[in-house]
Amino acid sequence: MHCVTMGVRGLKTYIESRNKNALRSLAFRDKKLLIDGCNLLYTMYFDYNLDEMHGGDYDAFEELITEFFKNLTACDIHPYVVFDGAADHTGKKWETIRQRKQDKINAALAVSEGKKEKVLPILIGNVFRQLLHKLKIPLVQCIEEADWEIAALAEEWNCPVLSNDSDFYIFNLKAGFLPITHFQWETVKQDRRTNKKFIQVKHFTVRKFCASFKMNTNLLPVFASILGNDYVKLQNIRCMNWAEHSVTDTPHPHIDGLLNWLSQFPGPEVAVSALLKTMSENDKAITIEALSKGIQEYKLFPGYLAKYFQLKMIPPITCKRLLQVLPQRTLMLILEGKMNSSIIDAVMNQRVLITSQVEDFQLPCSSEISRPIRQVIYGLLLLGEQRSTGTSKCYVEEYFRQQTKLSSQKVEGLQTMDGLQLKTLLEEPLSVRLQVLLDTLGVSSEMLRGIQPDLHLQIFVTRYWLVNAQPQPSQMHLWGLLLGMVYGKFSSTLKGQIDMLLGPKKLQTAGRRIDLEHETAHLYSQWQSCLKWSLSLNSLLCFPVSEPEIASLYSGTWLHQVVRELRRGRPLDSLLERGSSAERHFKQLKDVVESLVGENFIKRMRTGLGQRTVGNTHRDYNGHNQPIDELSSYFEHLMYEYDYEDDDDLNENLGKSKAKYHPDISCTIRTRHKSKARNANHPSKKYERSCFD
Repeated sequence: MHCVTMGVRGLKTYIESRNKNALRSLAFRDKKLLIDGCNLLYTMYFDYNLDEMHGGDYDAFEELITEFFKNLTACDIHPYVVFDGAADHTGKKWETIRQRKQDKINAALAVSEGKKEKVLPILIGNVFRQLLHKLKIPLVQCIEEADWEIAALAEEWNCPVLSNDSDFYIFNLKAGFLPITHFQWETVKQDRRTNKKFIQVKHFTVRKFCASFKMNTNLLPVFASILGNDYVKLQNIRCMNWAEHSVTDTPHPHIDGLLNWLSQFPGPEVAVSALLKTMSENDKAITIEALSKGIQEYKLFPGYLAKYFQLKMIPPITCKRLLQVLPQRTLMLILEGKMNSSIIDAVMNQRVLITSQVEDFQLPCSSEISRPIRQVIYGLLLLGEQRSTGTSKCYVEEYFRQQTKLSSQKVEGLQTMDGLQLKTLLEEPLSVRLQVLLDTLGVSSEMLRGIQPDLHLQIFVTRYWLVNAQPQPSQMHLWGLLLGMVYGKFSSTLKGQIDMLLGPKKLQTAGRRIDLEHETAHLYSQWQSCLKWSLSLNSLLCFPVSEPEIASLYSGTWLHQVVRELRRGRPLDSLLERGSSAERHFKQLKDVVESLVGENFIKRMRTGLGQRTVGNTHRDYNGHNQPIDELSSYFEHLMYEYDYEDDDDLNENLGKSKAKYHPDISCTIRTRHKSKARNANHPSKKYERSCFD
């Protein structure tokens, strides 16, 4: 299976600035279009300046992408979206991957300090794929890297590729390549003669590009292999001064020079022979191997995507370990984009790269809170295979930030008490699969009563976050999070705008720069990490609970502004209209969360006002002194009267749960029919989770 292409840094800029004849204007309509999903996501998020500092504005991204595909439909363009899967399993790119991971940590740190960088929110891929399913756009998540498969399908279907990846300047595609940078999708035009709508694009073909150098098109893969090889560092070739062959004034003279140098040869064999003449025998062997592999990666023949799109066939998979571990149902969920590609990394490589977030870099990595969830995932994935070999333990190497440096740690997979195996998971009753999810998130089956099914996952995750987050969330953080869920549910409808008085434009802080509150950022990064891995576990368990619409759960800029206003003393009744459906939904969410952790837990949470208090007062959002107790008056009218009393059992249970970060933790998840009897008089006595002990 081809999965490895290299790209050439600077080639896109070179072509756009120095070789404009290679890009010709085209009115594009009424054709299939293969879209590089990861590249489109990246380009759209950053080109439209969506939020990076506050954990992401998923609703704004969803609106943007919806409009994008609406305009494609208006022009009779038929999109097919292809995503990357796991990172390279051969190990040859590992050092490059590690360096990129460190670069992402550096970028997240820079954004947390108010600097300009590029950091994708942790759930953006989930939001994008979920939206594509909702819009009924055909998509596939490849098992490994997607570039070669995209190019192979484009050649087979004779349709262009939409991407900004420089690899597609190298693949010799009959129908060519459309750079996203020049894809004017926002302005749908109409042909005066035919009245048909189209999108103005710039179209690239290898044939036209090479013609400008009078160069054989087969030499372009040699060019890419010399300048873009991630596998064998061609030091001798790289040291050659290609710039001396440049004949134009360009910021990339090495690109121009190498293209001019190659153009003197009739084909790849003669060019490679010329390269080898000045090398030692040892260097020749390394160079020949590297170039031959690189050139091979750009040769196209039919791949597996056509059969997948047409027949939903699972492709032939070269990795035997993947076939041994993952059942057909799980493989299909991966291909459908309904499962995190980290699942493939965990199985193939026994390693997982944790996504970097904008958070408090003085605190431990925000992903530590979700490690026990991942441990259950690793156990389901790997322990069945381990038992067949006579071993009882499995480990996955997790790569994450420690302070500002990339670090790693072996994490043990956890076993469910009943020894559930992925291969036979579908044969298990729904109640058993549900109980694994509940046990992992610390929820008893009794707690399910009265909770709407469509609220299950978001509320379970919120409960898990409240109990396990460090530092402990304040009431402000919880109320802000629940208000965000209410806003997400109602803000997209006219009725919602009437019902809910607060919109982003009505906030005092809207429209001006806001410094990041690091504690708030860290806590919400922890919540997002919990949600991300709970979604993965839920899909691995074949969806015992329904998947929520992720974009409606978290709008980072809005949420941070709400918390800031609440902290400054803005009363809640200025955010929700009393008696409205928005207020009723907030009360429903509040009551459900309270039922899962207990009213005492909520009352014992810090208010979040301590750092701004002077005596018994703090400044409200108009700058006036206001008693702290008045800030909670609106919450109190939503709460039932409750006799406060200390709850030692809850304290003990919460204290135990904090121990779960220990890397050598060993525990067993109980399933429903093996659970012990609970004391029904108090929620906290109904459930004790042994893996948090």
